[in-house]
Amino acid sequence: MARWWRGRSRDDEGPTGPEPAPGSGRAAESAPGGGPAWVVTLGDGEGNEQEIARVGIPPEQYYGMRADAALDRLGPDHPETLTAFRDYARVLARTPEHRAEACERMAEVARAQWRVLGPDHPETLVTSADLADLLQATGELNRAEAGWRSVWNARAERLGRDHGDTLAAAVRLAEVLEALHRVPEGTAVRRDVLERRRFALGPGHPDTLGAANGHAMSLIKGDRWEEAERELRELIGLLERQPGRDEEILMSARGNLGAALCRLGRLREARSVLRSVLADRERTKGPDHRDTLSVRNNLAAVLHAEGRYREAAAELRTVAAADVRVHGEGALETLRVLDNLANVLIDAGDRQEATRLLRGCLDGYRRILGPSHPLPRAAAERLDWLRDNPS
Repeated sequence: MARWWRGRSRDDEGPTGPEPAPGSGRAAESAPGGGPAWVVTLGDGEGNEQEIARVGIPPEQYYGMRADAALDRLGPDHPETLTAFRDYARVLARTPEHRAEACERMAEVARAQWRVLGPDHPETLVTSADLADLLQATGELNRAEAGWRSVWNARAERLGRDHGDTLAAAVRLAEVLEALHRVPEGTAVRRDVLERRRFALGPGHPDTLGAANGHAMSLIKGDRWEEAERELRELIGLLERQPGRDEEILMSARGNLGAALCRLGRLREARSVLRSVLADRERTKGPDHRDTLSVRNNLAAVLHAEGRYREAAAELRTVAAADVRVHGEGALETLRVLDNLANVLIDAGDRQEATRLLRGCLDGYRRILGPSHPLPRAAAERLDWLRDNPS
């Protein structure tokens, strides 16, 4: 394996290789606050150590040190070295600005595991799935499609078409196909997953019910709203009759029903459904939970469609404020809500604020996702439209 990935952690500082001798410090799995730490100890000359301090280490530095230590101790092709660099890439992927590097690192690990362990080895498949997930998150959808399709086929060959891991990869492939605007293909994949779940697990199993909800959601994306409504009402009725029912799937299905009703133009009914789901989400998960915010965002879409722009904007400002508290002002979740708010403001006639918001979204999208992702391209197109149509 190339020594390219031997580069140290972010600032190229800190010890590497085997753990230090007693009296200088050693790596610990966690600090008092829950993160990795460097433990400083003193030795008494008789082989005993006394801990005197713990110094927090940034996770990317800690896992970079672990990976470099495995590389020096075991060599570049050892399975433990490859796993250590995969862990390092996973940590990098947690921070949007490091995701490009994380993709490079993960791809390097995947190539090495294909060569050293084989393409169908369980560890190779785990890394390949991690890489596909990263590519999907960063908007490299064509590569993500190839990645998830490869994982799906490999798992099917190794585990069987009906295995849960195989079907999970199929669902992720369907998500990418939908994001690529190839919704009919995604719906077909989801339908196959649903039928396999029903055959293997029965109609009332939670995994089958989740697959039914996902299939209905795909029908909505494909403008097959009447079919989606029928499937969702059937699913909701089944869940409501089920003892010990899965409330999470039930609330998700009700939320999707609200979306279908909105697309069908039954806005008053959609608003009623979504307000009910929102109240349940706030009661069970709190106002700042992502599921609660997702329903509030969908309610704003209904209000927008009804021409109730002031109410829609108020709901979206509430969502944006919560996202700032939870994720930060420049986070992708926050940017997408502000993007939706800009759309409402355009229709409300407040193009000055809409332009300001879209410029911030465009800068943020480019920083996090890169210029070729569909989100920055769409934001740039709307800014061009606003420039050409000032009133």
